[in-house]
Amino acid sequence: MLKPGRTAAGPATAGFSLIELMVTMTILGLLLLATLPSIGAWLRNTEIRNAAESLSNGLAKARNEAVRRNQTVFFSLVTPSSANAGVLDGNCALSASSASWVISLASPEGACDEPVSETTVPRILAKYAQGDGARNVAIAVRNADCSATATTQQVSFNGFGRVNHATPLRCILISHTGSGTSRPLRLVLDTGGIARMCDPAVTSDNDPRKC
Repeated sequence: MLKPGRTAAGPATAGFSLIELMVTMTILGLLLLATLPSIGAWLRNTEIRNAAESLSNGLAKARNEAVRRNQTVFFSLVTPSSANAGVLDGNCALSASSASWVISLASPEGACDEPVSETTVPRILAKYAQGDGARNVAIAVRNADCSATATTQQVSFNGFGRVNHATPLRCILISHTGSGTSRPLRLVLDTGGIARMCDPAVTSDNDPRKC
C-alpha cells in the first residue's frame, strides 16, 4: 500500500502550471517596463558624470604639472577620431564641443596620436578620448559667468598654477545627446586654476552642489 504523498514512480513533486508561468512572466515584463526609464536615465547621467570627472581630473592634472615643472602647461579640448570616439588621432583639432582632451607642453592640434613623451612634440603628458565611458555626451563651452556660449578650446597654467591664457576655458556645460531625461553638470574654472563641478538644477544655497 502506497503512503500518502507518494506514487508508484517515487515521491510526488511540485511544479508550476503553464498558467502560473505565464502570470509570472507577465508580472516580470511589467516590472521591467516600469524600470526601463529610470535605468535609461541612470545610464545617461553616468556618462555625463564620467565626462565631468574626466574633465575635472584633467584640469587638475594640468595645473599640478605646471606647478611641478614651473612652466606653462596646456589643457586642450580636441576632436577624437571620426571613425572611433575612443581614439585620438593625427587629425585632431581644437574643439569647443568635445569632451576629449590633451595635456601638453605645446598645442596638440594635429598631433594627438603622438605618445605620451617628455621630448616628442607636442610633448603630451596625458590624454583622454571621450569614447571611454562618455561617448554620447555633449559639451558646450561658456564664458566666465556661464551666461553665454564661447568658442574657447584651451586653457594654460603657469608655474604658480594660475590661469595665464588670454581667453581661457572658464565654464563647460556637460549634457547628453540621447533622448530622455538627464541631469547636465557644469565645470567652472576660477582664475586661480581651481576647477569646481556643480549642478545647475540645484537651487538651495545650503547645497554644496549649487552652481
